[in-house]
Amino acid sequence: MGLKGFDDRMAKARKEKGFTQEELAIRLGVTPQAVSKWERGVGYPDLELLCYICEVLECSTDYMLHRDASKVRLTESNDEQQKKQLLQNLLAEPLVVEVGDGFVELLVEEYKNHFPSIQVLREKMAIQYGILLPLLRVRDNEELGGFEYRIQAYDQVLFSETVTKVIESSFQDICVRLEKVILENFSKIINRQIIKTLVENVSDKYSAVVQGVIPEKVSLSLLQKVLSGLVERKISIRNLIKIIELLEDESMFTKDVEQLIEVIIKRL
Repeated sequence: MGLKGFDDRMAKARKEKGFTQEELAIRLGVTPQAVSKWERGVGYPDLELLCYICEVLECSTDYMLHRDASKVRLTESNDEQQKKQLLQNLLAEPLVVEVGDGFVELLVEEYKNHFPSIQVLREKMAIQYGILLPLLRVRDNEELGGFEYRIQAYDQVLFSETVTKVIESSFQDICVRLEKVILENFSKIINRQIIKTLVENVSDKYSAVVQGVIPEKVSLSLLQKVLSGLVERKISIRNLIKIIELLEDESMFTKDVEQLIEVIIKRL
């Protein structure tokens, strides 16, 4: 990457937030050695981690990369709305519901009320399963049939259906189906950002559970695979404290995901 001064800017931003290298490492889900390496200019984080770093340290990527954002032209007109749309289209999103034009009026009403059905689903998934859902994007798609809808994760269609007609409760029905699809395909939907947020939530309340364990003994990747497996077996992950403690104990003997899942199910 060869970014001159990146090491100094990162160290400065970290110190301004009052974090030690160890504290920042916990929040990022990396080792303190990785943070030390970046601040010594020995290496650089990948693009995904760079975004996390800027989020945690509350600074812009322009600052970290030492570039003038005003000089970057992403479109011919340099229109801000066009640039925002272009950047949004660059990334496949973790959870999307697309509907045909027969759902549009219903979609408008849901939008006006801030999608109450989705909020109910979000709370239910948190309380019943301990799942933190990613931002759900709902949009119309002219290529779909009028009464057709589909559920996608990172551009992969997980479920599609054509209903006979759209009624007042149709969007609630979609959310019922969405719950089943999420549980059956959680490994395809969950991402490192969600895992990091779940770990930070535990760390904020019970720091001793996480400190020195994640990622030192249990990587975020391993935790992600185990949590995915539990959810897809309809096992709640609300007791994340106990799950992390069990993983700390059992991962000394095996890193096999299926074995770890079975042990956790038996001991929860």
